[in-house]
Amino acid sequence: MTTYPLSEPATIYRTADQDEGSARDVVARGSLSDCAEILEDWSRADRASVEIEIDDMSLTYGPDEVEELLTLLREEDKSAPDPL
Repeated sequence: MTTYPLSEPATIYRTADQDEGSARDVVARGSLSDCAEILEDWSRADRASVEIEIDDMSLTYGPDEVEELLTLLREEDKSAPDPL
C-alpha cells in the first residue's frame, strides 16, 4: 500500500448502500490523519462500510486499505520514541 502525507485533505464516505444506487454519504472531512483517527474508534464491521478519499487526488482507500492504514499507523505509534 502506498501512503501519502497524513496532512492531505480527505473525506470519509459511507458506502454500504452504494449497490442500491444511493449516493455516498459524507461521514467526516479533515486530513488523512484526522480521518484515520476517527475510524480508529469505529468497530471493524462499521469500518467495512466506509472509504476514505483523498480530496486533491484520485485516490481512495477502500475498507481493506483503511485497515492497512490503521495497522501501519498503530505500528508507527508503537515504534515512536517516548517524548522526553
